[in-house]
Amino acid sequence: MAKLEGVKTLDMVNGEITKVSYEGAEYERVEGGAQKGDLVLITDGSWCDATKGEFYLSVGIIAKDPMIVDDIDEVDSNYDESYVLFRKVSASQPSLEDRVSTNEKDIEALKSDFAALKIEAVPKYVRIAKSEAKAGDYVKFDEAPCGYLTAGKYYEIYRVDDCGDPIIVDDEGDGFDTYGEVFEVYRKVSVASAEADPKPERLKVGDYAKVVNAAFNDEDIVEISEDRGTISSKFARRIIDGKTQYVPKRELVRATDEEVAEAKRKQAEEEERKRWAAIGREVGEYKKGDIVAYDDPVWFETSGFGEVVRRRSERAIVIEALDNYGYVKRYTVPIDRLKLITPAEARFDRKDDE
Repeated sequence: MAKLEGVKTLDMVNGEITKVSYEGAEYERVEGGAQKGDLVLITDGSWCDATKGEFYLSVGIIAKDPMIVDDIDEVDSNYDESYVLFRKVSASQPSLEDRVSTNEKDIEALKSDFAALKIEAVPKYVRIAKSEAKAGDYVKFDEAPCGYLTAGKYYEIYRVDDCGDPIIVDDEGDGFDTYGEVFEVYRKVSVASAEADPKPERLKVGDYAKVVNAAFNDEDIVEISEDRGTISSKFARRIIDGKTQYVPKRELVRATDEEVAEAKRKQAEEEERKRWAAIGREVGEYKKGDIVAYDDPVWFETSGFGEVVRRRSERAIVIEALDNYGYVKRYTVPIDRLKLITPAEARFDRKDDE
């Protein structure tokens, strides 16, 4: 965000700026505590990474002082003598007396408008995919990851970094990078617009969804696999086993990134179990004579290939492999870093040994 570009001076008094314009709106100089959305003019050099004479946007408040995103994309604040505030000028509205004096119909219209405004002012948060997050959306943690965040609180995103991680302002006024944390992303809409005409979210080929109420099994994660669904259904592939069928659109909601990742993890585990079951073994049941590949081929001249000698523990086995000098050596390696290439029973060179 950093300093704002395109701020234009509209009026000055005794050499001091009193009114500016930014993105088509006018802002007037104000006194007192800051508000979110104010323009902040830096007036001295006491700020660490903000430039004197430049304008910044207030993204939050701490002790009545504005918090800004400085020139190195960090949240910063300072004492009140180091900045000047400019606040957006509200569009002029006819006074209540003017409207009442017109006629009784205008009075009724005013009541109606006021009631509508009260409804519109109540916010509603709708969950969206993390990949859709942008500045102005909100992050919510079901469980607070640290002491300066609150579970269940909506934190506004002021920036999404190059890795796609939302950056928010925590309870202590500092910037917080959500990388590696568990959270959901929400977008704020008005109650009126949210309830006016609710429509199911449009899912396209490649999107992931969660089945609710019927179709496959409730809570199954599916991928919209082909764009050949009907008006009321989608052709979907269940992640865990690849089964496909038509699913009514009303039974699909967009799956979260965590739900998709968990479904893919279970799919990988199931595929691994089937591969081992096909040779009559449990997962990770290596036997003497198996040819395996180790995922760190730097150590072995044979690009990581070796032969199982024996099991050393529940988590490690001993293999024989050529080292970088061409000598056969034994290595103890963790089972979770091995891949079965050829089971001992399938090796032609061992048939005479059986």
